[in-house]
Amino acid sequence: MNVDTGIHFLKCKYCDTTVFVDRSGIMFYYALPFFIDDEKAKGVFRRWTANAQVDKELETKGKILSIDKQYFPVYQFKRDENGKEKIYVKPAKGTVLPGMNKLIIPGGDIKIFDSSFNPGNAKVLDVDFGMDAYLPEISGEGKEQALVYFPIYEVSYEFNGETYKAVIDGSSGKVYASNYPTRSSVPYGLVAFGGFGLAFVGGFLGITVSVIFYVLVAFAFFLGYYFGNKVTKKVTSEKSGVI
Repeated sequence: MNVDTGIHFLKCKYCDTTVFVDRSGIMFYYALPFFIDDEKAKGVFRRWTANAQVDKELETKGKILSIDKQYFPVYQFKRDENGKEKIYVKPAKGTVLPGMNKLIIPGGDIKIFDSSFNPGNAKVLDVDFGMDAYLPEISGEGKEQALVYFPIYEVSYEFNGETYKAVIDGSSGKVYASNYPTRSSVPYGLVAFGGFGLAFVGGFLGITVSVIFYVLVAFAFFLGYYFGNKVTKKVTSEKSGVI
């Protein structure tokens, strides 16, 4: 008997009896379809390489080595904690991929996973261990638990001789990366150091020589604002202007 997501009552087609579905002690199997195709996934990754946190040369010099399309198994635990529902998502397979403990499963989009489910060109990964491994560490009273095959793109890329990994959520397009080449903070440091130094000198000369040197303090604030704004605009432009 198939039980759709969110259904708590079923009517038997033989005896017309209505039954309540207790999901607290059984395991359901679902899959979340891909809403990001292969080409869009490459575009998502390229946009991510232009964001303000990564090295500014990653977009032009970074090289994609591989993109693997997968259905990654995760356990979803719905728990009752003091009358409020809380959801935990945990990997059902050993992994070091980033973000696999932070996945968000949209309830309305998941489908029943059975022999009729077609994964397309995505690989369905095997489960490594049972949900019992997580039960001791999860608080609250069990309401429902499910094994969900989550759509991801595992991206391997190279930059300056180093290899990195990133994960793209195949349903939302969100990118997870715990280790990546970061952008240098030198421009921000130079602006801050230069402004502070000029203000200090102006204040010192204003006290010891003449109040006219206080104008240097005001000038330092102006220069700090001007160049700080220039640096910020440059970073924002790099972030939003590249696919």
